[in-house]
Amino acid sequence: MTASTFRRYGLGLLGLVLLVLPSRLCAQDYEVPTVTDTYALRNARVVQAPGQVLESATVVVRDGVIEAVEENAEVPYDARTIEADSLVVYAGFIDGLSHAGVEMPDTEDDEDVEDPGTPPPDAAGIQPDRSVRPFLSPEESDLRSLRKAGFTLGHVAPEGQMLPGASAHVFYGGETANDMVLETGPTLFAQLQTADGYVYPATDMAVIAKMRQLYREAERRQQLDAAYERNPTGRSQPPQDPQHSALFPVLNGETPLAFYADEALSLHRILALRQELGFPLVLAGLEEGHELVGTLRQADAPLFLTLDLPEEPTRTSGSDTTVADTTGTPSRYYSPDLQTPSHETVAEEEENLELRHAMERQTYLETAATLHEAGLEFGFTSREADPGDIRDNLRTMIDQGLPEQTALAALTTRPAALLGLDNRLGTVEEGKIANLVVTDGPYFGEDASVQHVFVDGQLYDYGADGSDEGEVSGDVSAVLGTWSYTLETPQGDLSGEVTIEGDESGLDGTFVGPQGDEQSLQSVSFDGTTLSFTVNSPQGGSVSVSVTVEGETFDGSASTSGGSFPISGERTSGPDATQR
Repeated sequence: MTASTFRRYGLGLLGLVLLVLPSRLCAQDYEVPTVTDTYALRNARVVQAPGQVLESATVVVRDGVIEAVEENAEVPYDARTIEADSLVVYAGFIDGLSHAGVEMPDTEDDEDVEDPGTPPPDAAGIQPDRSVRPFLSPEESDLRSLRKAGFTLGHVAPEGQMLPGASAHVFYGGETANDMVLETGPTLFAQLQTADGYVYPATDMAVIAKMRQLYREAERRQQLDAAYERNPTGRSQPPQDPQHSALFPVLNGETPLAFYADEALSLHRILALRQELGFPLVLAGLEEGHELVGTLRQADAPLFLTLDLPEEPTRTSGSDTTVADTTGTPSRYYSPDLQTPSHETVAEEEENLELRHAMERQTYLETAATLHEAGLEFGFTSREADPGDIRDNLRTMIDQGLPEQTALAALTTRPAALLGLDNRLGTVEEGKIANLVVTDGPYFGEDASVQHVFVDGQLYDYGADGSDEGEVSGDVSAVLGTWSYTLETPQGDLSGEVTIEGDESGLDGTFVGPQGDEQSLQSVSFDGTTLSFTVNSPQGGSVSVSVTVEGETFDGSASTSGGSFPISGERTSGPDATQR
């Protein structure tokens, strides 16, 4: 975290930890200990696919696969049974493009590039030979928060510039990176993203030119390879490098380039480049897709619409609200001919501009409905979306005209088909991978919450309020009492107290920051060695703390989507501890 980020969030977010961490984060969910890999959801309302519903059925999961979905399915003797008569079961949601679970290494600045005009491939952002797999981490907080929203698998790409590398179909759960990968290399990720600083390519047009050059050179090298393979006698071995070789499957039509672009101009440029070079294509982002309906209809490419939506307009000065903040029909009040003849009417112009902002925002909110009405089939991408906003944004899209069944299809059946995974995912059917979302009401309902999520047959439990529940399986005397702690941050060490109370049936406590502010602990778990809990902020954020307890001390980390920071502590009072 940079010093500017620290200053932005400042003091007062959340006692100690949230003093230095961002507020947009999610609590770490609690993974149920593996006692059995067989589960039975009894008498649930099962939405097998959009418009295909079993009002009361039992879903049996065994070894990561859906074994049965029927009204009177037999419950195996070794199954953990979940009484689901008040629950709804959906197929796990599929993320059309994201960086969830990706932890990229630090990159060198352009100052380290000897010749910025002809930089090495990695400095130029040209790394198509790189795979996302080595960069996956099951502990990344964005992975946990997306899973909590119902996403169980995604088309995940590495981060970077113009050609960051090959993607993978990734489970949003698992113990290790190897557990997470379903399939490697379905696409090469690409974007009109310049290199850092003044390193070439430093403009969008330079990126396009460089992509064209790479593609044509890869074609030439592939032809030389073919000629050499037919008759190597008397020929020099063709030049080889991993960057051009990685493009050969694209040339052969086997691997698409998956582009992310929001702006209409970028989409036009990508489609023009595709028409020129002829590569297979996947398009994600499409925030301005409403401007390109006809063009997208002719693109013949899988489409994934962003789940990010623009924020509501607000006044830039003063405390008064305007019609731009409150009206649902800003076009009724906006005047395209308004002029400002003097300083006395500047406020009217400001209000009119805010109405224009509201009108433009309305168009963006209707993008999903516009694409649907044009007959375009699409899935969703979580890239650039705050996981905590996704359900609200989906409800907004539905309110703006997107049919609810289409929204569900865009989360399940359509991305499964567009990514070539419909024989394994996307519906609740016997033989499919056990990726499931279980809610206590219709998913798009305001009051519904996610109760359980299955990822490749692995169960993640959530409480009725949508937060995960802690579990106590160790001797609580090892943690009861008051602990002083120190958190190491980029701004220096901060300290405060944590008090743990309760017994074997459950633990709770309080978290006191250096300014004396106090928050309740949530989801307190202790297994005899590891103590974990979350602390919620009134602003909507939270932080996950996980420490290893050894005698009268602990060491561990406090984690959010913004990073992890070392935390250590010492017990000052409690069982078997002397008052200090």
